[in-house]
Amino acid sequence: MSSPDHVSQLEHWLEDLTRKWERFFARDPKIPVPPDRERSALERRLREVSRGDPRTTAESFRMEQLLQRFMTYNQLWQRQLRDREEARATAGEAARAAASANAPAAASVPVEEGGYQALHRRYLEALQASGSRASVNFDRFRETLEKQRTLFEERGVRVEGFDVVQEGTQVKVKARVRRERE
Repeated sequence: MSSPDHVSQLEHWLEDLTRKWERFFARDPKIPVPPDRERSALERRLREVSRGDPRTTAESFRMEQLLQRFMTYNQLWQRQLRDREEARATAGEAARAAASANAPAAASVPVEEGGYQALHRRYLEALQASGSRASVNFDRFRETLEKQRTLFEERGVRVEGFDVVQEGTQVKVKARVRRERE
């Protein structure tokens, strides 16, 4: 295979790799992990071809452009990965801090709208901090908690309030309950 064919093939591989990274950062479920293996393989192949036989000036120019583009993309991907990890770590710390800071404030969520609204706001903030893009309708949120309260009370359990907690990557609303004495 001649050198121009190598450069064209490498350009095509770089385009494919760029699309995979974009899909990874867009949280495409088909690409759950960074395409590092493909990136390493392309980097190895670029090194091999760039060290190959002398090329014409035009081929050398295309190869240099390709190498520079790869290096620029590589730096971008590494920075985005680092930013994503830092955001995840910061979000996790913020959610834990919010959960522990809000626990006393959530000690007793009254049935009136203000209590549910505050809890709903904390729940949405915790979801956002965990990286979730979920949106929860306030009326449905309140209805669900009222049903949960009713179910507990039917079993002889008193609901003292609700807390927003994070378990791993999931954010949940848990009822704080106390068994009624018989």
